[in-house]
Amino acid sequence: MKLTDYIISVLLVIGITFSSCDKWLTVEPSDSRTIQYFYKNPKEMEQALMGVYNGLLPISNYYLLLSEVRSDNVWTGMPEEQEQNYMAFNAFRKQISQISTLNSAWTDYYEIIARANMFLQKIEGMEFTEPMEDFSIKESFMAEACFLRALAYFDLVRFFGRVPVVTVTQTVEEAMTTPQSETAAVYADIIIPDLQYAIGHMNDVAYDYKGKEAGKDSGRATRAAAKALLGRVYWTMAGFPLWDKSKEAEAAQLLKEVIDAANFSTYWAKTADEWKRIWISDNDNKYHIFEIQYIMQSDYGNPMIFNALPRVDKSLCHLKMSGNRIYSSKSLQRLYQQEKTDIRTLHTIRNGETYFEKFFENIVKRDTLGYSNIDGQLIDRTYFPINFPVIRLEDVMLMYADIVGPTPMGIEMVNKIRTRAGLKELTDAQKTSAVFSQCVDEERRRELAGEGVRWHDIVRSGNFITIMRDCYKQEGVEGVTAATNIIEGMYLYPIPDKQMQVREGLYQQNEAYK
Repeated sequence: MKLTDYIISVLLVIGITFSSCDKWLTVEPSDSRTIQYFYKNPKEMEQALMGVYNGLLPISNYYLLLSEVRSDNVWTGMPEEQEQNYMAFNAFRKQISQISTLNSAWTDYYEIIARANMFLQKIEGMEFTEPMEDFSIKESFMAEACFLRALAYFDLVRFFGRVPVVTVTQTVEEAMTTPQSETAAVYADIIIPDLQYAIGHMNDVAYDYKGKEAGKDSGRATRAAAKALLGRVYWTMAGFPLWDKSKEAEAAQLLKEVIDAANFSTYWAKTADEWKRIWISDNDNKYHIFEIQYIMQSDYGNPMIFNALPRVDKSLCHLKMSGNRIYSSKSLQRLYQQEKTDIRTLHTIRNGETYFEKFFENIVKRDTLGYSNIDGQLIDRTYFPINFPVIRLEDVMLMYADIVGPTPMGIEMVNKIRTRAGLKELTDAQKTSAVFSQCVDEERRRELAGEGVRWHDIVRSGNFITIMRDCYKQEGVEGVTAATNIIEGMYLYPIPDKQMQVREGLYQQNEAYK
């Protein structure tokens, strides 16, 4: 049963994430109990932990709108002068700090952090009956909360740069005096220690408070997820803007441990036909190392599905979609066209269209792949049940290949992904150091398109201005105009206006948006 089947009532104070610092957060309740009834025993601590996970529900939207839309995978066209929405992100408009999506992202990530902080504070003094020798259920619960807190801070620091670091529950007064931390400090002081703790206190499976295995269907983080995420953190730190190359060896070690443990028997679709089925909700919790959980229930479905789609024909889905103009760029289309045998093309971008279909398990797609029709069960746009991957084995394999270069294992990682997709193995010319690096980058783009990874890859390269300008110039006159908007410092978003107004002088705006 997915995590989102466990909905609890938890009220939290989180001063720094709201324009009104005394606002309370409410998680959708399953009964009428409030916070004073929780945190009384291990069973309720497990329920509270599910509440931390539940904070992930809106996050797929930000992988779409703040990462995928920002990248060279997408072209939306230029917005009207007063149109302030996702199109302004794609067009690199400078005046975007007031857009509600940015403030919602800030708020939602800090909500996860606030829940994790309160959980860790409450569990510290609680006694557990530990049913397993040499393994603590209590510490594994703490490890999961640390994992989720680290994930939230990792996304925040990549989107906004210098952000406030909070590791305990705060009063309103304390929140209003907490300054931003330097980017390197956010990694060193909270993200890395949290993930190291998670690795040291998790197991290959998650457990309930009695020590019973939760199973893969629970969707909870495990040691593999913590290793993969810390590997990604180190890999990110080795690139722009930190350029800490000392982290490459640590990243390679962790990523290889994940690959070796999976051994292509878990998290791996062995054939092209199996790969197509990854993107069907019937296969949730089978192929991704860690994914955000969704169910077919009001307000607990995947929100990015509706937002990612234009109006679609009723033969695909009876629901009226957003009508958003989030279309694949000419640059991405040409990359796919270079390899005409690539089966991923038609299962990433809708055949005959230019919108992303990867997560849209419509009537035709499910029928073609042999799955039953679920269209009638989709009551409204909040019902889409497919999970969203935070990190996949293919991502891990290609990060590892990027670090180790054209070594035998680096080449093997790329070839496994290519040949499964219907492509030929790398040629000798592609195995040279300079060309191999480009091959890895292109393979990441083809394999992970639509998953909110590409923008962070571009930023990490340190070459985002050139990459984005070259992409946009292929889009015609409007693209040329958008290309001129891209300036140094726009690898970050601005601190949202509502956060800047919490207390005058508390935060400094990112340079590109001053």
